[in-house]
Amino acid sequence: MPSLRPLTSKQKYAAYVRDLSADSTCSLCEKDSLKDFLYWKVVENSFPYDLIAKAHHMLIPIRHIHEALLNNKELAELRSLKLGVLRVEYDYILENTFKNKSIPGHFHLHLLVGIPH
Repeated sequence: MPSLRPLTSKQKYAAYVRDLSADSTCSLCEKDSLKDFLYWKVVENSFPYDLIAKAHHMLIPIRHIHEALLNNKELAELRSLKLGVLRVEYDYILENTFKNKSIPGHFHLHLLVGIPH
């Protein structure tokens, strides 16, 4: 599959993924919030898909949690966000498959605003 990042960003991301196992902290938990909700927050993506998006954020649960362990309140707010504010502010909501998740222990969705044609 072709990359969604320019070569320089792709190389920086590859180095980041290689170094993840040596770091015990979660880079998503440490990110500053662009927008807060009760159980979720929107954060900037450090390695955006610049080839297809003019804005690339991520929606993450405030708790450091795997998708399978989200509780009913978190899931209800996620559904509400997808039907409301995310639908209005973003063009795409993407989720990588498990084999392509660099941070599988902290569930996250990619929020994109596409580049106009």
